[in-house]
Amino acid sequence: MDDQSLFDELLHAAERLGVAVRMEPFETPAIMGGGLCVVRGENLVLVDQRAPLFDRIRALVRALVELQSETVYMAPEARELIEALRGDGNLHCPPGGA
Repeated sequence: MDDQSLFDELLHAAERLGVAVRMEPFETPAIMGGGLCVVRGENLVLVDQRAPLFDRIRALVRALVELQSETVYMAPEARELIEALRGDGNLHCPPGGA
């Protein structure tokens, strides 16, 4: 799975959880591509559309870890990133090497 496909799969996993993901250019320097927010009591993942693809992937993975995504289907490559972050606290570069 290439990096863009991995990013798209993570977006779909968030959708399956019922969590909106909003891509927008951040006005301030990006910190790890974005992350999970709560707006009016609802979970929302903000992702900096100007951030490098790996940082956008990292933002989605971190949000999915926080959202307890164990019960949601996702491709094995996406699940491996989530489990790696949950396991050792590190997000390793995805197979495409973003």
